Amino acid sequence: MRLGVLRWTASAALPLLAASLLAQAPAPSAPAAPGDGLHLPLVIAPITLHLVGSGIYPVKGSDGLIHLAYALQVTNSWSIPATIASVTVVDPSRGDQPTGTNRVLDIKNQDVTGQVKLFTLPGTMDKQSYSRKIPGGQSSVMFFDVTYKDIAQVPREIAHRFSVNTPPTPAGAVHTFVSHSIPVGRQAIVISPPLKGSGWVNGNGCCLEIGPHRFVTNPMNGSLDPSETFAIDWVQVDANGLAYRTDGKKPEDWFGYGAEVVAAAPGTVVEVVRNLPNVPPGKNPEGLTMEQIAGNRVILDMGAGRYAMYAHLAPGSVQLHVGDRVQRGQRLGLLGNTGNTTAPHLHFQIMDRPSSLDDTSLPFVFDHMDLEGRVALDLETLDDNLSRKIPLQVNTKDAKPLTNTMPLSGDVVRFP
Repeated sequence: MRLGVLRWTASAALPLLAASLLAQAPAPSAPAAPGDGLHLPLVIAPITLHLVGSGIYPVKGSDGLIHLAYALQVTNSWSIPATIASVTVVDPSRGDQPTGTNRVLDIKNQDVTGQVKLFTLPGTMDKQSYSRKIPGGQSSVMFFDVTYKDIAQVPREIAHRFSVNTPPTPAGAVHTFVSHSIPVGRQAIVISPPLKGSGWVNGNGCCLEIGPHRFVTNPMNGSLDPSETFAIDWVQVDANGLAYRTDGKKPEDWFGYGAEVVAAAPGTVVEVVRNLPNVPPGKNPEGLTMEQIAGNRVILDMGAGRYAMYAHLAPGSVQLHVGDRVQRGQRLGLLGNTGNTTAPHLHFQIMDRPSSLDDTSLPFVFDHMDLEGRVALDLETLDDNLSRKIPLQVNTKDAKPLTNTMPLSGDVVRFP
């Protein structure tokens, strides 16, 4: 609600406005009309919410669950601190009853459900980056992974019930509100795998863990973009769970280096970068421009507002040009170690715009793949073990063929 006729000389006046309005407003006699945000009870509170990205999209994961993985920008618009007491995802069509199961973990598998990543905290990706307290005038991001056992259980729209505490005011210290609803978008695109062979580890994917992909929210061109929510870093290991031979200091030492990368779906080439050099494995590259972050790459326009990016390709391996039409399974290039990377891998993602940074990452499912097992490590330890040549222990008890499914973090997959 916009109170355009009111002018305030200081944001400290907002709690006083809350006191006045709450004192005058009668308690609602009936629940909000299903699905109609215009009939929500009016509640003034310090917290404002904004969906990060273009939408919320369901996808079936290799765990058999349907995932809604998304983020909200959470801002404290008052000058006093606000503490989040509880957050519940609700279904507006069912009288704002709770829906799904929401749970997220940090990079060390510590529970950070209902906490925010403050922009003023260090980006360590562990609990140091999260808090329930938002200082006055500050903003943050809250991550969600809402799961369901069946796609039929996923509502057409969701909303959020927040309870927030502030220092005592005449209005009281607890503010509870239900947000306006957000539509749940279309289901994930079905594509073929971009690689072949066995031992491909999803070293950094969706959805439960907030790792280096999900953690990224880029402030690009005036928008906060969830550009890598569903992106996967594919690293290949051998039968012993090792990612490289010898000392791993050359890209060619890594087992996945030089693997053929193929088109997961037909499309038209809209961007090509081909001549960036490999970087030495084992350390973060310095001095990269935004143009160089994704390394050598191919971006394909697959139609219907979906684009596929194949990144960090080997120098000289891409022979395509902008405007070329490619078919499913056609060679695009070879797996390399170019751009912002510490070891050879394929960064693969689907997105709503042809940009590696200014986009919303979209979910996808592979039409076929074999789940060889899972690595039961947090994402920080998984990355550390791969880089230090510590064999990955793959739990094969859940090994099975899968169709129309998205791999999750820690999955080890064979692509026929």
